[in-house]
Amino acid sequence: MNKHSCGLCNGELLSLPLPHQHRVMLSDGRCLDIPLEKTTCLQCGIAAHARPLTVASIRDVYGDDYALASASPLADAARARAYADALTRLVTPHRRILEIGCGSGALLRELHGRWLDASLTGLDPAVPESAGNGARIRYKRGFFEAFGEEKEEFDLIFSVNVIEHVADPGEFFARAAALLAPGGQMVFFCPTSEPPNLELLFHDHLHTFTPAALERLARAVGMTMQIQENRVEGLGDFQFISFVQSTRTVAQLSNVDPIKLAQQRTDYLLAWRNLEKILHARIGAVDRVALFGAGQMAALLRAYAPTLWERVDMLVMDNPGDAWSLDKPVRAYADVRDTLQDAVMVIATAPGAQGFVANRLVADGLKTVRFDDLISS
Repeated sequence: MNKHSCGLCNGELLSLPLPHQHRVMLSDGRCLDIPLEKTTCLQCGIAAHARPLTVASIRDVYGDDYALASASPLADAARARAYADALTRLVTPHRRILEIGCGSGALLRELHGRWLDASLTGLDPAVPESAGNGARIRYKRGFFEAFGEEKEEFDLIFSVNVIEHVADPGEFFARAAALLAPGGQMVFFCPTSEPPNLELLFHDHLHTFTPAALERLARAVGMTMQIQENRVEGLGDFQFISFVQSTRTVAQLSNVDPIKLAQQRTDYLLAWRNLEKILHARIGAVDRVALFGAGQMAALLRAYAPTLWERVDMLVMDNPGDAWSLDKPVRAYADVRDTLQDAVMVIATAPGAQGFVANRLVADGLKTVRFDDLISS
C-alpha cells in the first residue's frame, strides 16, 4: 500500500502493478525504457503517476515527433466524424468555440460544416502547418498554459482526450473557466475509468478520471456538472462530461466504486504483465509469426510484449496505408493471404473485434491466436 495521499481528495493511494518491468508506451506508439508506475485513489478513484512528471518531460512528448494525429489519416478522419456526431447530439451550437488540443484540426473542420454560424479556434502544440485558417476557423500552435493573452471569451470550450495528458488538472479547469463567457459551457471527452481499458497503459496519460474526480475539479472553479455519459455511443471506451456555471448539480453521477475499481485496475495490469508468456505458449514452437493489425494494439504488444514482437515477421492489414510506423514490414492481407499457411496469426486488434477477425482468417485456412479472453477492453 502506498502511504502517500491523493492530491485531489487526500484519499489513500494504492500502487498498481507494472505491466512491464522497464518499458512504457506513449499514446502515439513510441516506447520509453522506464517502468509505468501508477496509483489509484481509494476515495475518488483517480489514477495517476506515483511520481508526477515534470512539465518539461511532458512537453517533450508533444514535440514535432508526436505522431498520433498523423499515424493513421483514415482513422483520424473517422474519429473526427464520430466526435462531431457526438458533439452535435449532446451540445447546443455556440457562436464562439475553442478546442483545446485540436490535433490535426480534423474535428474543427468537421464542425465547420455543421455549425454554420460558429467561429472556431483550435489550439495544439503540434497542429500541422497544413491545417490552414479560414474566415470562420483558425489554428494556433502552442500549449494551453500560454493561451489567452488576447483576453478572448468563448461560449463553448471543449477538448477531446486532452485532460488525461495534463499535469495539473485543477489549473487546467481554472484556466478554461476563466475563458468562458457568461452562460458558457465546458465540455470534455476523455477515457472512461470503468472498466479499466487500454488507456491505463499510456505513459502520457497522467490521470484517469472518474466522474466524481472530474466533478470535484469543476466545483473548485464554480462549475457544476450538466451532462455525464460514461460510455458515448459510437466512441467506445470514452466518456462525455459537460459543465456550466452554476451552484447546483444538474446531472446524476455514474456510480463508480473506487475500491472495486482499484481491484479491477490491479487485475487488468496483471493481465498485461502475464500476456507475453501466455501468447508464447499459445503460439508454440513455430517458425513464422505475423500480426493481423498495425495500429494501437500492435504498438501495445511491441511495448509490453517485446520478446513476442521479436518473433513477428510482418504486420498484416486490409489497408496498409493506415498502418502506424512500428518498425516491421506491413503487407496487405489480400496480397499475402496465400503465403501464410505455415504461419500463426496473432490478432492484434481491439478485443471486441478479435473474434470476428479470427473467424475470417480461420475461414481462409489460417491458424490464429487471440487474447480477448485475457484483455477484454
